[in-house]
Amino acid sequence: ENEGESALTSRFVKFFSGKNESNPCPFSSEHVLHIGTTDGKEDLFLELTEEGFDLLRGIDVDHDALARGWDGYSRGVIICCCASQGSSPENIAPVDFRSRFFGPKVGIDEDPVTGSAHCSLGPYFGLKLGKTTVVGRQESERSGLVECTLKQEEGRVNIVGTAVTTISGHLAIRI
Repeated sequence: ENEGESALTSRFVKFFSGKNESNPCPFSSEHVLHIGTTDGKEDLFLELTEEGFDLLRGIDVDHDALARGWDGYSRGVIICCCASQGSSPENIAPVDFRSRFFGPKVGIDEDPVTGSAHCSLGPYFGLKLGKTTVVGRQESERSGLVECTLKQEEGRVNIVGTAVTTISGHLAIRI
């Protein structure tokens, strides 16, 4: 099914309008600047105004509806915006863009920092801002900074950031 951008935008607004109907989120389609999918249609990609991005902070996301809402992607939802000058809190380096990542189709409500999403975010904002290196801040409960260096001649994006070990172990493979 090939839905138009306005139909997808309407669905997105419903997912993030909050579950509490008596106190709905003031988010609207006016806050959506771009909607599409990443290469390979793994992720739904939404660029919002910075105001729209900030309105989603603290909203109770309907993850089940997000997973069932549209079949045009197979993994997750990337939400992002350009970062304005001075949008970084004190003592945090300035960034070029801000993002969040939800993986409803792979069982992840919200991922703290998603390197693979930055492999799409880096080229998008690099082209938009005319830069070969951009820095993004993924704003989850944990949050993190990711530097993306575009290697256009190689068709690659190098990403640098800090990581948190969540599990470790050994893998034995019988050959």
